[in-house]
Amino acid sequence: MRLFVSEGAPGSLPVLAAAGRVRGRAELLISTVGPEECVVPFLTQPKVPVLQLDSGNYLFSTTAICRYFFLLSGWEQDDLTNQWLEWEATELQRNW
Repeated sequence: MRLFVSEGAPGSLPVLAAAGRVRGRAELLISTVGPEECVVPFLTQPKVPVLQLDSGNYLFSTTAICRYFFLLSGWEQDDLTNQWLEWEATELQRNW
């Protein structure tokens, strides 16, 4: 897997924190790209963070990437985890 992040991108910090949970469980390459670099070929606007899966598919929602990392790490997600992931996506990122 390859994780693309950008300095200053609002979703990069939670994704990097969640990526720490999969260390040693999956091979993950982290690449820093510019905020205007288009990583996902079928998106019309640049978007980071992006997780490119080994299958070649992409996840480009901060919440989806975090949930994927939690799944790989074996961490059981509870309602409180989901609540704060949704808060981050709807309140925090909206203001950036």
